[in-house]
Amino acid sequence: MPESKTRLRRRIYKKQRLDFDSIRWGHVFLALLVCVVLVTGGVFGVRALVGWSRHGENEKEPVQLASPAPEGPEDSPAAPSAVQPIDHAPEGPKGTLDDPLDLSLESQKVVSKEENVNVPDIHGTEMVYSAGTGSLKEPLLETLYLYDFATETETEIAKVQLEKGEIFQTVLNDNYIAWLDTDQRGSNRIYCLRREEGAEPELIKSCRFAVPKLRLSIDYLMWIEQNEDKEERLYIVDLISEENASIPGFIESVEKAMSTYGVSAPGIYNTQVVWAASDPEQSDEDRILNGEKSAIYSCDLTRFIEDDYAPSAFSPGMYVHDPVTNGEVWAWIDKNKAPDSNLYMKTEDDQVIKVAENVFTYALGDEMLVFGKDDNIYVYFYKTGQYGKANPEGTRGIMPVVSGRRIVWFDKTESGGKDQLMTVVVPYEAAADQAG
Repeated sequence: MPESKTRLRRRIYKKQRLDFDSIRWGHVFLALLVCVVLVTGGVFGVRALVGWSRHGENEKEPVQLASPAPEGPEDSPAAPSAVQPIDHAPEGPKGTLDDPLDLSLESQKVVSKEENVNVPDIHGTEMVYSAGTGSLKEPLLETLYLYDFATETETEIAKVQLEKGEIFQTVLNDNYIAWLDTDQRGSNRIYCLRREEGAEPELIKSCRFAVPKLRLSIDYLMWIEQNEDKEERLYIVDLISEENASIPGFIESVEKAMSTYGVSAPGIYNTQVVWAASDPEQSDEDRILNGEKSAIYSCDLTRFIEDDYAPSAFSPGMYVHDPVTNGEVWAWIDKNKAPDSNLYMKTEDDQVIKVAENVFTYALGDEMLVFGKDDNIYVYFYKTGQYGKANPEGTRGIMPVVSGRRIVWFDKTESGGKDQLMTVVVPYEAAADQAG
């Protein structure tokens, strides 16, 4: 019996649908296979071609590894590589004045039995200072002490001899301890103690008017003194021969000296002496129009006895106050200890550089210039141009003194109360370690 038209149409439609599905999936599988082959071959071909090209153009050029491709649509822009080339060049020196190297890790307290301690002088592993305890209405600094950093002991050396006087300007080295008794009213006595068993303090000289500022090196004791002729002279005593000498080139009238060089202390290191005086090249007209300019004079004490020897002069083009030397470089400030004084240094090749602003306490050590600024104790390493800070963070430090690599300063974190000295020895590799 013949099929109905309806059933025939269903059989034809079913056959056509099966054939269409079979053809469609075959094409899909075939297309996928072709794509895999093409992509794989293309990737390896391109990599081989690029590698051959790089090898041929520059055999020594390293191949930079790229970072994995970012996730996202294939047509999105390529993101920058997250893997950066390694820069093997050394970093620039660390340690600026705003971000100094930390030199405070080994800092420690210096303990004195006295309440009031004067500015000390240090040499090697020892320190000398005057101190006392009592009323501010009476002289306080009546006792001279020697402190040993190795044993942390404080030993009494001498008592003040001048009536109603105090001990100031203490200095020491391996062979001598010297100091000044003064009543701050024109009576001054300079004493010296030879560091020998059984030795007693010797009176070196009595002087009037301004308080002398003592400096000591080897067998030479020096100071600036005002005499009856109303002149300031730079005196030196040979402590072996006990002969006095006045260095030529340092003579200033009192009227001028009190505002310029009479209150400017000399500096000494071994046999080199430096001091400030008027620039001989500056005319009176220029001095009136542009202000006082100084020369830094220097002499070698071993040549001082030569008849034709004269001090040399260096003109930095500014006013100079309290020059100091360590035998390599010189340092000074450009005002008479005003709060806005600037700190300068002359390098070994006679270059003048400005180290810091608003400085009036400073000292030269071994390869470093130490100064107080903004209640901190800073160190300038002039060999590397780096800065460090000696006092711990959060503390206040003032009035540093230096010998070699040791720094001593006053800790003023707590207002009032007992004077507290701090000390630290700066390692030679301190700057290099933190810079690396």
